[in-house]
Amino acid sequence: MTWIPFRPNENDQKTTAEDVSEIPAIQQKTLSKNKDLRCPDRVAHEYQIAGGKVMFKVADDLPIPLKGVGLFQPGAEYTGIGRISTGMGTPHIETNPDFLGARLSFQTTGGQRIDFLGINDPAAPTDNHKDFMSVMHATGESAGAHFPVIGEWGAYEVFDLIAQQAEFGDALKDRMGWVKAGKTLAHLTKQSIRAAYSSTAYQTYWTGIEEIGGTAGKFMLVPTRDENQRPGFRPGERHLSHEWKTRQGAGDIEFQLFWISYLNEEETPTSELTRRWDQTHKQLAGKVWFPKTDLDSSEAVLWATLASEMGANPGNWVHNQENNIQEPATQFGLARKLAYQKSQDGRGALPPAAYQSVFATGKIGEELEQELNKRRDAKTKAGHVNSAPPGS
Repeated sequence: MTWIPFRPNENDQKTTAEDVSEIPAIQQKTLSKNKDLRCPDRVAHEYQIAGGKVMFKVADDLPIPLKGVGLFQPGAEYTGIGRISTGMGTPHIETNPDFLGARLSFQTTGGQRIDFLGINDPAAPTDNHKDFMSVMHATGESAGAHFPVIGEWGAYEVFDLIAQQAEFGDALKDRMGWVKAGKTLAHLTKQSIRAAYSSTAYQTYWTGIEEIGGTAGKFMLVPTRDENQRPGFRPGERHLSHEWKTRQGAGDIEFQLFWISYLNEEETPTSELTRRWDQTHKQLAGKVWFPKTDLDSSEAVLWATLASEMGANPGNWVHNQENNIQEPATQFGLARKLAYQKSQDGRGALPPAAYQSVFATGKIGEELEQELNKRRDAKTKAGHVNSAPPGS
């Protein structure tokens, strides 16, 4: 079966924008309910486990659809800005069941921005963008909910988790009805429990569906060493951040980047997004690594602040060599593009022009440094929490 891309017309753009118009209201509700927030922040993936300089070396022998498109020039190397985060992250306790997210931002030699955005599960949280907006709404409603004492998660089963997330479940039920909310909650629990049973954020991440070289596919970011295990007894609220800091202080944190090409709707579904793709046919596309760094150093803190203050967007992509396709190739992707922009507008994200030179030079200039320090100092003074404090 041939894959057919979504090509939105003006009406598609309008109706999809209306579908995600609730983003600013969710942003404000989360701010009002979450004690850790003192200013508007991301609607999702707000809490940063790690962020900073990231490197990408493209494979010499590339999958056919990728060759010559955007970043994918055989053997090319790029400096970018990477970020690892929790998905919902309210409140900020790293032992809670949650998604983990990865963002890798780069720029082509022609100045085109590319963002790889992934989560640590091969399937999407919902089948469509309207249901995902219901999940975002429920997250905002439950932002101030009380969660269990840290260290007890190993004893939890699905129904214990549902009971503790009653506010989230009630809000989801009000939007979806009992049957659909129950199915969605069970799927989300299955996906997010992985983080609660993890000792490290150094694990596999999958992007959403991307169009490149005339076909659809997903990317996998796979650790070169599988070192994840169950966390120890009472690992601590910031155990993933601390583990990453120790790991990056000891050496490069390396991943292989794989491409999974679309086969057919049975093995690689594009409509039932909550079904995982078969990935036995994956092909190597390159290597990504966070360079060895003391994350408490002033330079690393500056890069981490940049990773936090900048935005990212699924629309930052090159689909073909001509670069004449401007929109994501799925309606879910279009909705994410519009929602991300609303979230960034609502939190005053750093304008892309302010850091565009970083991709070319690998350095943060004086003017950008001053702006980043000003933003970080203001949030620290206000008591805003969006990561583990440096030195902790």
